[in-house]
Amino acid sequence: MAFRNILDGAASFGAAFVTSAICGLPAWFTVAAVRSEIAPVWAYAAAAGLAVIGVILTVAFIRKGSAGVAPTRQRRR
Repeated sequence: MAFRNILDGAASFGAAFVTSAICGLPAWFTVAAVRSEIAPVWAYAAAAGLAVIGVILTVAFIRKGSAGVAPTRQRRR
């Protein structure tokens, strides 16, 4: 039973890593595009929104991982 919780926690940590990559990389490149004047200034708002959502989801998955909860569940199995 405890091994399943370890695997569920590892899956949640993996989901946190993937979420930070999926949300962080486009936000970073959007900021880089605005700084190099390829994208308009209002794109900062889109980058900030994506970054905030990514941080919220990443923190949620890290909390689940430290508790040993699978990414798609709310409680331990």
